[in-house]
Amino acid sequence: MNFDNLSTCSQRPATSNQQPASSNQHPATNNRMFWFDLDNSPHVPLFRPIFAELQKRNKAYFISARDFAQTKDLLTLWNIPHALLGKHGGKGKLGKIVNLFQRAQALTRVVQGKPVSLAVSHGSRTQLVAAKRLGIPAVLMLDYEYTEARIFNTLATYLLMPAFIPERRLSDAGFKLQKVVRYTGFKEEIYMRDFVPDPGFRKSLQIDPGTILITLRPPSLLGNYHDEKSEMLFRASLDYFSAHDNTHCLIVNRTEAERKLVDETLAQRKNISFLRRPVDGLQLLWASDVVISGGGTMNREAALLGVPVFSIFTGRRPYLDEYLHEHGRLTFINEVRQIESIPVVKRPANGAFKPTNGQLPAQITELLMDLKQKGQA
Repeated sequence: MNFDNLSTCSQRPATSNQQPASSNQHPATNNRMFWFDLDNSPHVPLFRPIFAELQKRNKAYFISARDFAQTKDLLTLWNIPHALLGKHGGKGKLGKIVNLFQRAQALTRVVQGKPVSLAVSHGSRTQLVAAKRLGIPAVLMLDYEYTEARIFNTLATYLLMPAFIPERRLSDAGFKLQKVVRYTGFKEEIYMRDFVPDPGFRKSLQIDPGTILITLRPPSLLGNYHDEKSEMLFRASLDYFSAHDNTHCLIVNRTEAERKLVDETLAQRKNISFLRRPVDGLQLLWASDVVISGGGTMNREAALLGVPVFSIFTGRRPYLDEYLHEHGRLTFINEVRQIESIPVVKRPANGAFKPTNGQLPAQITELLMDLKQKGQA
């Protein structure tokens, strides 16, 4: 099991709203390419090391992305060329359905005619629809079992999942086990391999080293798993931590809508602020003393880094979060009284970070290459 971070990948500047001039994002001896679709912020660091591994092997790939949350900003931050297509469909079910087919049509037009052998994403429904239309085999990565098993079973050729999740849990959730391909570790470990803590990171955010930094991620207001109880726990957490002396509460929101979870009374407190620019998420978590999050990825990142993390996600719990909870790395919050018992103290400075699953990016890359070859056979 690996507890580390981001991989480096040197690429030319991003093309923002346009498709890259060349469909091959890296010169390759084999003109058959991978197609990656990144439709949410966590997918940028997730696939970044995979892009680097493909470059090492001189393999071609093409990237499409959705303009949602910080996806575009992170692609620009790391100079990753991409074709930016579509936005989020909103909170309503009808809007999501309409957006699904509209963006799938846009992806179909962009990818049609490219020598793509394998489509890859982490939960992109629109890519699955487009790949099906184009007759392209599709690999869907996922690590949350309580999701749309029916559509994923129908449209995905392969389901790439962590080996930790038991088969019984997957079958009970409705997944076809014959489509499941396993990798050893957490998806967050893919991009933790090259993480090196930056001692000057707090200074870059103008946060005093002696301040107790509380990083808070609101629950998603647009996700299929949205639950109002998570909103209540988020507000209670913000109220509790901001009421203490020597704390700074930094809110990492995905969308403008999530800013509305902070009512006017709380917003007037001087020790509450919003993260206003894209940053290296792992550096932020490492610099934090406590993390409160309604999102699974950020919870697992903090847990794997060894930072005290408390989950206010109140939907059906992912097996991976339960695993981390059982091993004392993550705490579930169900009631306000639990929040009020969290110690508001600085965590010990650990200095260095030692990854324990450094081969995971190469393992994932080799798996994708094998599946791509199988699709060409």
